[in-house]
Amino acid sequence: MTSTDDTPTATPTGEDGQLVMVHLRVADADRAGVFFGALFGWETERVPFDDHVSHYTVNTDVTVRLRDDPGAPPVIPIYGVGDVAATIRAVEAAGGTISASEPEPDGGGWAQGTDDQGLPLLVYRPGRYHEHAPPSRRPTGQVGLVFVREDLPRARAFYGSLFGWALQPEYPGSHYADAVPRVGVFDEAAVSGEPVPVSATLFLEVDAL
Repeated sequence: MTSTDDTPTATPTGEDGQLVMVHLRVADADRAGVFFGALFGWETERVPFDDHVSHYTVNTDVTVRLRDDPGAPPVIPIYGVGDVAATIRAVEAAGGTISASEPEPDGGGWAQGTDDQGLPLLVYRPGRYHEHAPPSRRPTGQVGLVFVREDLPRARAFYGSLFGWALQPEYPGSHYADAVPRVGVFDEAAVSGEPVPVSATLFLEVDAL
C-alpha cells in the first residue's frame, strides 16, 4: 500500500516512537520472574491469561513483559504513540501490516503488527497504567538496547514516515544507526554480503559485570 494525499497518517510529536516496553518470550514466566528477580532485582506483577502467564516488571525504566506464550515472537519492541488509530493507518501506508488492534475513539488503545520487512512491533498510548504496589528497590539491570537487524535504508523510510526517526549512521560508511534511546538498527546483510533474517535482540545494561 502506498501513501496518498487522502490517507491520514500519524504525525510525529517528538514522543511518538519512544521505547516504552519490551515483550520477551520465555519458556516459563514464573521461573523467569524468579530468575531475573534474583539476578537483577526485578520486581514483577504476575498476570494470568487464558492459556499463558506474563510477568511485568514494575521497577525498571522500560517495562519488560516476561511472556510464556509459545506463539509470540522472541522479542517485540513496544512504542508509545499519541494516536493509535492514526498510527495504524500510517503503518499500513508505509507498507507494514497490522495483525490485531483495539483503537479507541480518543486516540488510545493498542495495535500489533510488523514493519515492511516483517519485524514485529506494537504501539499503544501510554498513561493508563494498571495500579500495582510501588517498587521497593532499584534494579541492577535495565533494558540497554533493542538491537534490530534489517535493511537500514528501508528502515529509515518506514520509521521515518511513522515516527520521524532519522536513523543516521554513526559515521560515514557505518551500517549501524541509533533510532531512539535504547533502540538501534544494524544492516548486517550489507556488512556480510549475505541475506540475514530480520530480528530483534534484547540487550540488558547492568551496574557491574
